[in-house]
Amino acid sequence: MKLIKILVGIILLLSFGYLLKFILEMEKIEHQGTFESSIPVDSNQSIDKNISQFIDTTSTESTIGSVTHIGDYKAEFHESKLKVYNLDNLILEQNISTKGFQYLLSSDLNTDELPEFWLFFKENKAVKVLGFQLEKAKLIPLNFPDVKGRQRIGYIGNDSLYLEKGLLVRDFKFSGDANSDFPEGFRKCFYAFGLDKSFVLKKTIDYEKR
Repeated sequence: MKLIKILVGIILLLSFGYLLKFILEMEKIEHQGTFESSIPVDSNQSIDKNISQFIDTTSTESTIGSVTHIGDYKAEFHESKLKVYNLDNLILEQNISTKGFQYLLSSDLNTDELPEFWLFFKENKAVKVLGFQLEKAKLIPLNFPDVKGRQRIGYIGNDSLYLEKGLLVRDFKFSGDANSDFPEGFRKCFYAFGLDKSFVLKKTIDYEKR
């Protein structure tokens, strides 16, 4: 009789241990499931294309061309026509007769959520920058300033236009400027574009090499 009681006690003890282990395992699994459910299944978050943005690059003609994108908009320059698309639907086109097209840039430098388009032309030594802002399905011309005054001293051409850290940059080769630290080199002019569609020359920096 005593032996039977001992066996029953052992069986009950083992059963209790097994039950306790089972409960702990279930709680562990439930906890893991709760933690994992808080992690997004798809880590590739979608980007709202309507948020204003600008290309930030120091690239020049070698990597940019006749098509540019910003948000839902695309612009392309082909056969003397600037065409602007919204979600691949053509919304306007404009004839531009300026010769020597090199490349096209897009931006929203003044963060008003209205895209700007910059066309860079270069024929022989003549350089021309045409800027436009899209407003209500119309292209509003922007008067990008010419290089003049102190910045133009020693100017000999070989211009480039690009965007860098929210500024529009025009750089060019110079030589023989007595006020520069270098007898010759490249000068970078950094322009800010404001909500009033004005340009402000923020800084000018000379480099020995581009």
